[in-house]
Amino acid sequence: MPGGKRKRGREVAGVAREVLVIGGGITGVQAALDLADAGAKAILVEKMPSVGGKMAALDKNFPTLDCSICIEGPKLSEAGSHPNIEILAGAEVVGVEGEAGDFTVRISQKPRFVGSECTRCGECALACPVVLPNEFDASMAARKAIYTPFPQSVPGAFAIDIDHCLNTPPIYLPCARCMDACKPKVISFDDFRPKEITRKVAAIILATGYELFDAGRLPRYGYGSHPDILTALEFERLLTSVGPSGGEIVRPSDGSHPRSIVFVLCVGSRDVRYNRYCSRFCCMSSIKEAYQARDHGVEDVKLLYMDLRAYGKGFDAFRERAEREGVQFVRGRPDAIGPAGNGALTVRYEDTRTGKIQGMETDMVVLATGVEPNRELPHLAGLLG
Repeated sequence: MPGGKRKRGREVAGVAREVLVIGGGITGVQAALDLADAGAKAILVEKMPSVGGKMAALDKNFPTLDCSICIEGPKLSEAGSHPNIEILAGAEVVGVEGEAGDFTVRISQKPRFVGSECTRCGECALACPVVLPNEFDASMAARKAIYTPFPQSVPGAFAIDIDHCLNTPPIYLPCARCMDACKPKVISFDDFRPKEITRKVAAIILATGYELFDAGRLPRYGYGSHPDILTALEFERLLTSVGPSGGEIVRPSDGSHPRSIVFVLCVGSRDVRYNRYCSRFCCMSSIKEAYQARDHGVEDVKLLYMDLRAYGKGFDAFRERAEREGVQFVRGRPDAIGPAGNGALTVRYEDTRTGKIQGMETDMVVLATGVEPNRELPHLAGLLG
């Protein structure tokens, strides 16, 4: 700016500096941090009670095997304390007007019912009588109606799942156990209506993430009919030390340690019946999980694949490392997965090299479900034009 100093923060030479980021997964969080560090104000909107997304649920990242939350946790903390970032959790964009450089955005934010002064002592959750499946643990563990999604959650305050809470404000208050247990007295059901927030922004970034393919849509693979047929995300939660099994790989059917695991790739991807495209990262995430299974002492680990996509720096070297550690790579197309009658599972597949139908028994099957666009994208596309 000739003849003057460059202003930082909300305005540079009279130009609005606010940017809306829709989606609080790792992509949205990183986008907000980059914007904030560049002097813009980032308004980060996330529909869940905490930012973090799917990366927060993973155990390790490939190919370095770095702890996933060890990488993301500091970013969440920084985003939560950055003066140029406003996090609106439990919120959704409901209206957008204007044009590039001058948007007016309407955001609806659900009440959290727990104030920001929450100390996260957890006494409220201990007192709550309502037990629900924990979505963060892929419903393999339980949570209460008042909860925090995971230990490093940002915002850090507990939140109340009002859809399952015994209280239905403002009509009646049959249960006050969480309020009685809360020592700082920051729980209140008085403010029960969603809050509408209006913001003026110069630009909008979509970081809405993805949905995992529903393995139940492939009944021949047996998901949902046998507890030892898991998705890759469910297996990730078994690997995680703060997961439902404390980091132990166990069979949900009986809690025993499996001696053999088969990883099945391209579930819902590269399939003319569902998604023709390759989901791109499932090969490497499955190789990483297979490697970890061997590292956990599983004797027989097989990976059933059509083709392998090891496309990034160090990826193919990691595949070779997994093979050296005993992971067996079997080229084939799965046909059916089901009980073997002896407590084990049978995986029938076509050997694509010979065209013959083969079979193998295993204690556990892990399905690498592909990814699909976020189901809210059509709605957002309508709002954003």
